[in-house]
Amino acid sequence: MNLILIPIILPLASALVLLIPAGRTRYLKETLAVLAAGVSMLAAASIFVTRPEPLSLAWLNDAITFTLRADSLSAFLLLAVSLFSLAISLYSFSYPWSFKGKGENCGAKWFYFNLLMTQAFAAGAVMADNMVAMLFFWEGLLVFLYTFIALSQNSHAARRTAMKAFLINAVTDLCLLAGVCITGYIAGTMSMSEISANKLTLDYGWSLFAYLLLLVGAVSKAGAFPFHTWIPDAATDSSAPFMAYVPAAIDKLLGIYFLARASIFLFTLNGSMQLLLMTLGAVTILVAVMMALVQSDYKRLLSYHAVSQTGYMILGIGTLNPIGIAGGLFHMINHATYKSCLFMTAGSVERQTGTSDLSKLGGLFSVMPVTGLCFIIAAAAISGIAPLNGFFSKELVYKGTLETGYTVFFFAAELGSFLTLASFLKLGHSVFFGKRPEALSETREAPISMLLPMLGLAAVCLAFGFGAQLPIEKFIAPALTTLGLQNFGELSGFHPDKLYFLSVIVILAAVINHMLGLAAGGGKANKASDHIHYAPVLKETYALAENRAFDLYEQVMDRVVPPFSNLLSRIDRGFDWLIDAMPSAVAGGSGRAISRFHTGSYPLYMALTIIGAVVYILLAGGLK
Repeated sequence: MNLILIPIILPLASALVLLIPAGRTRYLKETLAVLAAGVSMLAAASIFVTRPEPLSLAWLNDAITFTLRADSLSAFLLLAVSLFSLAISLYSFSYPWSFKGKGENCGAKWFYFNLLMTQAFAAGAVMADNMVAMLFFWEGLLVFLYTFIALSQNSHAARRTAMKAFLINAVTDLCLLAGVCITGYIAGTMSMSEISANKLTLDYGWSLFAYLLLLVGAVSKAGAFPFHTWIPDAATDSSAPFMAYVPAAIDKLLGIYFLARASIFLFTLNGSMQLLLMTLGAVTILVAVMMALVQSDYKRLLSYHAVSQTGYMILGIGTLNPIGIAGGLFHMINHATYKSCLFMTAGSVERQTGTSDLSKLGGLFSVMPVTGLCFIIAAAAISGIAPLNGFFSKELVYKGTLETGYTVFFFAAELGSFLTLASFLKLGHSVFFGKRPEALSETREAPISMLLPMLGLAAVCLAFGFGAQLPIEKFIAPALTTLGLQNFGELSGFHPDKLYFLSVIVILAAVINHMLGLAAGGGKANKASDHIHYAPVLKETYALAENRAFDLYEQVMDRVVPPFSNLLSRIDRGFDWLIDAMPSAVAGGSGRAISRFHTGSYPLYMALTIIGAVVYILLAGGLK
């Protein structure tokens, strides 16, 4: 077997085997999933080092060739997918799948089945060189996104959120499908490596349309504004391991990966498209982080940050210069690392306390020190505090925006960093510091199987920060070369320049803001953002947002679908009357009218016969 197939075939086969044992078999499913993820991780590492020959399979009499290729970028992404799959497999080993009333059918068996299937299809998507093959794996992920959420809890809310996630991604995936078809038609091939040899430009109408369709599919998968609204709902209605795996890691990796492929590898973008991408990134940063700031639920707050950080990745790629693109790709892997770690801390706290409501938490650092330490490291990383990994990837994005000359995007990114740190000060203070509620007096640290993945990811945050040169040289620089970028210069290393001192000012401003918020909120950490939440203008805007006024899906489902469905219902009833009720009424009326003539009178029948004969003769002979 070609080495490239192992990260696809092994998780796929293992997922099917998982369905065989009885649901009550203890730890068998977990062990099998961890082993499958571990072996796949080793295979991915081997692929990254050895770069085996591409695997091509002809289909439809050689009309389409499914090619799997492990270049520098796809091998790097495959390694990341395998790493997070292994981490979540270990983390979920001791997760209480009966928590919150989950039924037996929605337990570990179905979680690990969905996890391994997602891992297999994600591996196929990143290695697919043919766009048709990529679409096959991409759409498979849509199915398991639905089942992941729908089977996470035995509740109507979970099924509704699963349908919301499915429909939003299905519509945008249709855009992606159309974009792929148009791109392949214009280029004359579906092979991405062949298209890259003669990249398409946007000076042709259909080419521009194709790129925009691909853009919609990519940013929707990444969870960017305005396609993000299912993610906060999933945080409430699904499990922490799911949130740590799919929205925090896999979707971000795949969406940003394909955005980079399309924007740099397949098309040559112009200045207008650069502005569009950077604007989309800046809006995503600010809209989502403003919503994160006022959340009162641990997982829901993190979910908005998962959206906000996507904006930095889009902003970096949108700069179209090597520094910014390097920052976007580096931030992609950094975000998946610390956001998965943060969701793991949320799952541990929820498991040990039975709640994720910030008003019911507090003072947990003394009884959950490992979880608290991992939270502090990951929160500092996502806030861009030096010298952790988030600082270096954001620094590259900042420099990339400044190189474009559009400083407004730089200030938008810096404002996003300020609000990010402000919200994590509120979250950390609410959960791990302050006074512990009496109801949590018996709280203990999470199991070791949950702590080990958290510690591992927190260690990566430290290693990729203090040793940022390693991931830059081994992962990011080769990926840029694959994308056709050369001479990208110095990308790593600590530089105590103006950007560093500006980051210190941002940190101090966030701390001062938190202290002011505590004073205004009566010393309650979960109220530390109320001075912003209920400020003039913002109060009304937040009220609209909390009523889902800006949720396109909810607006369509609440305001467009019901009247449209009512119209279709009326049309359907009209057709029913036209083809069923009306013919029946006409036939019945005619029958009743004719029956009146059947009186048994011989003279009447003769008269009708003569009249009929006369009418026939007149018509047959022609009336003048």
